[in-house]
Amino acid sequence: MLKLLKNKFLWLPIIVALFIGAYFSITATPSTHVKVNDLPIAIVNEDRGVTGENLAKQITETTSSSNSSAMSIKWTVFDSEKKLLKDMNREKYYGAIVIPKDFSEKLQSLTAPNAQKAELKIIINQGMGTTVTTQVNTALTQMTTQLNNKLSTNLLQNVANRSTSIPATMALNLSNPLTIKKEKVNKTGDLANGGAHFFQSVWLGSLGTSMLLGFAFSKIRFKSLKEKFSALFVQLIAAGISALVIGYGVPALQSWILDVNIPNFTELGLFMSLCAFAFIIFINGVESWVGIISIPVFMLLLFFAAPLLTAVPESLNGFYSTLADWLPMSYMYRGVKSIMYFNHGPANSVVMGLIYTIITGLILIITAQFKKDNKKEGSN
Repeated sequence: MLKLLKNKFLWLPIIVALFIGAYFSITATPSTHVKVNDLPIAIVNEDRGVTGENLAKQITETTSSSNSSAMSIKWTVFDSEKKLLKDMNREKYYGAIVIPKDFSEKLQSLTAPNAQKAELKIIINQGMGTTVTTQVNTALTQMTTQLNNKLSTNLLQNVANRSTSIPATMALNLSNPLTIKKEKVNKTGDLANGGAHFFQSVWLGSLGTSMLLGFAFSKIRFKSLKEKFSALFVQLIAAGISALVIGYGVPALQSWILDVNIPNFTELGLFMSLCAFAFIIFINGVESWVGIISIPVFMLLLFFAAPLLTAVPESLNGFYSTLADWLPMSYMYRGVKSIMYFNHGPANSVVMGLIYTIITGLILIITAQFKKDNKKEGSN
């Protein structure tokens, strides 16, 4: 019995089970107990009347969503909708409330014969993420509904103080003084989750390619450093061709199989090819030093990265936020979103991040060529 208890294989399953449980608990952290802090929302006040200024002030004093403490808002005030849309296209704001220039005038007309309802507009920047913008839409809708009710109460009270009777038509207008208009910009179309649709396919394709390239050259015994670098050159060409196949093949297959339209296909394919090449080179570089044991690590990284990348950046703590910025696959996720939804190329920081990933991988691969070759003769 004592001999059995000393057997390491008896305790190994328990250790593995605990490790797996702990690992997946850590990976679930970004999507559990989510609290979004200082979510950037804008308000545009084009109205120069006192009512518009007071309303803008009242809105910006609301720092959390109406019925939930899980979202706090950081307001930015604009004086022009055009300026706001420019910043929304730069992926800076999730949503906005717009007070038109004729807001005060129309609100005052509700007590006159030529009554016109005042309008507030809600703009949702859908490309920033479907889940979070849905929450933003709900929060802003609740705010404008409360404003509508409050304005109705104040207007009815003011009119009642001046007159003993209120005409039915006027009362109807005053009971619901606002028209809430909604607009979505940078729409997501058929593929609402951007890079998440391609992330797993590109990462696993890159991982498989890197592993096969490693196997292809692992059994060869090179007689000189020159032969090693010649083989390395062939590997790089094979990696580049494979990256192009992955970059253009993945969106083409998804477009065909899922029967969806993928915008900016050529630019998207080129960017994803760059991502795939960066992943292949980086994985191959690590594998050159660590060996085949690195493959399961990169597989685990897939499960770790997926919930982290799709999380709202404002919901991540310092550790996870830094990690999300530095993970190689985060460059792909951000770049794909920019191309698909915002109709512009990836940010310079994204491209440079991929280039640094390639450089790091190349350094690892090149330095690994100087390691002592332990392969046996005749294995070529």
